[in-house]
Amino acid sequence: MPLKNLFGAFGATTSNVIDTFLSVIISPNMELDELAEIYSKKLDSIIRDEQAKNLSYVGGTFKISYADEKVFNLSFELYFQDRDGDYVKKGAKSKPQSTEYLNEKALDELRGKKEIVYEIDEPEEPKISAQTESPEIRKIPKGKRES
Repeated sequence: MPLKNLFGAFGATTSNVIDTFLSVIISPNMELDELAEIYSKKLDSIIRDEQAKNLSYVGGTFKISYADEKVFNLSFELYFQDRDGDYVKKGAKSKPQSTEYLNEKALDELRGKKEIVYEIDEPEEPKISAQTESPEIRKIPKGKRES
């Protein structure tokens, strides 16, 4: 089964995914896990959008990569399977991000490991609680009704 790479060249078809991915606002002094958690919400949204197009989510990764003392990069790769059984790869890479967004512990870890990879699980379905009891139905007291 061939792999269709729809996002390798960052062409026009990728703009919505990249815009969604890059529209996350991060704050200074973050842990690596905090950064991954913030982006996971956007990645869940991207996965759901692709599932709505009849693609089945297979798996993926979110990467935080050390570039140098001043910048790091963020990227993701998501893998789907279409109705024909072909695999589809979707992904994006950020512009360099300032290391000022990371706290010293996070920067030290990234500097040492060069790249931190997080697996991306399929988003959980929103939980809708079913009402198990009937609502209480009350009668309007006779003295309160208008005649």
